[in-house]
Amino acid sequence: MKTLIVSTDGKLMVTRPLWEAAREVFDFDHVEVTREHGLEAYFNETDFSGYDRVIADTNLRRLGKRYQCLKRAPGLVVFDHDVCQNNVSSSEWYKRYPSVLRDIGEVRIIVSGSQLASQLQREGIDACYLPKGYDNKVIADLGIPRTEAAAFVGRVKNKVYKKRKRFLLRQEKLGRVALLRADPGEPYNRLLNQIRCFVSADIGFGEYMIKNFEAMAAGCLLVAWRQPEQEQAALGFVEGENVVLYDSEQELEKKLAWLASDSPAAERIARAGQALVTKQHRWVDRAAVFPELLSAEIQRAPPITWRDRLKILGAGK
Repeated sequence: MKTLIVSTDGKLMVTRPLWEAAREVFDFDHVEVTREHGLEAYFNETDFSGYDRVIADTNLRRLGKRYQCLKRAPGLVVFDHDVCQNNVSSSEWYKRYPSVLRDIGEVRIIVSGSQLASQLQREGIDACYLPKGYDNKVIADLGIPRTEAAAFVGRVKNKVYKKRKRFLLRQEKLGRVALLRADPGEPYNRLLNQIRCFVSADIGFGEYMIKNFEAMAAGCLLVAWRQPEQEQAALGFVEGENVVLYDSEQELEKKLAWLASDSPAAERIARAGQALVTKQHRWVDRAAVFPELLSAEIQRAPPITWRDRLKILGAGK
């Protein structure tokens, strides 16, 4: 199956290790374009007649109304990590993704939430599930002392994920969780290695973000906001066995206190989590199943309705 992958440079910062691993699994041509305006120009000018599958490695919400350019590609597959925003009420793309995908028509979308894929399928969308992963060439356990009892690494000032921001800033104010920053690559990996419990607060996301897998791979004990049960089952996350989950401030406080008082349990859970992700959740593991996601015939979505047209009006610039 002749395949072309078109990546925006911003998205490629995340997916590059996936495509590098995919080279070992199947053949494809790969083009990098400059942000979303470059993708629009490329799709408008390129002859795709020699390809069976064209993968748009981009985020639809960043394309906005420019998504119309994607209709020119036969065998279109959109690989988008941000479709979870379909269920985030503070996002401009809240409940808009199905309408846009129905407008594109013949398209498969690969999303990183199991429950989200099921939801889209019920709405007539050809959706596949491929969870996020991590780059095992960058993230690893260095065996150095863990001097931070509980911490989160990364930005919290995101206008869409307001609940995460408020929750983590409050935990920092209460002295429960340190909020840290690091440059990508080796500095980020080293900082993860200094953390005993990585506190993740993917509140309202409905799925687990990349940082969860990275923290576990670096040997942190993952203390994560509890997502729908379907997500835990799909990833092999088991409460108290390889992760610790919470869904309230009170539960987080209680579990952090327990982990601080029971070092053997904390160590056991951290090691089990690390064993899980290093075996099943690397980008190379995701690459291995990509050909299967591409092979089935792409199904055409139902025609758009007047309600879809109203939603599309608000789908960005």
